[in-house]
Amino acid sequence: MIASPVLPVIETERLRLVQPAASHIPAMTAFHGSDRAAALDWQLMPHEAWRHFAFVLGHHALRGFGPFVAEAKEDGRAVGLFGPWHPEGQPEQEIKWTVWSAADEGRGYAFEAARAMLGYAFGTLGWTTAVSYIRPANTRSAALARRLGAREHGTWTTPRGTEVRVFRHHPGGAA
Repeated sequence: MIASPVLPVIETERLRLVQPAASHIPAMTAFHGSDRAAALDWQLMPHEAWRHFAFVLGHHALRGFGPFVAEAKEDGRAVGLFGPWHPEGQPEQEIKWTVWSAADEGRGYAFEAARAMLGYAFGTLGWTTAVSYIRPANTRSAALARRLGAREHGTWTTPRGTEVRVFRHHPGGAA
């Protein structure tokens, strides 16, 4: 049996970044059933969202790293999924981010969590570079990548045929 690594808890001013747990599944499922997810072509039925969550946990077990769930310190609610990612078929290591609730968008949580995850990837994991793959229509994520210090570096076509923009991060790139 492959065991998942035990992740550290990483704290920012307003967030606690923790290992994904079963208690986070309802928030992720709600996001994947939302109009926001549909607009990004990420909409999933509840059983598919559960499988996607299992995919995240499996990534941790197989790669030894993976995304964290950000919880708001004020009330413990799950804000979204953030962190290092490199599934099979993807050419480069990625820093990913997804804010699950529309109520949490525009509050700076994504910047706070993604910046902490860049520090984790470049520091603890020893990465020297990372990318974020962003769909052309996802202007909010592109703006966040730029705010984090990433520079657009061409495009990549996913194994499913989706063209995404590549934003490259470098150590010390976030302001």
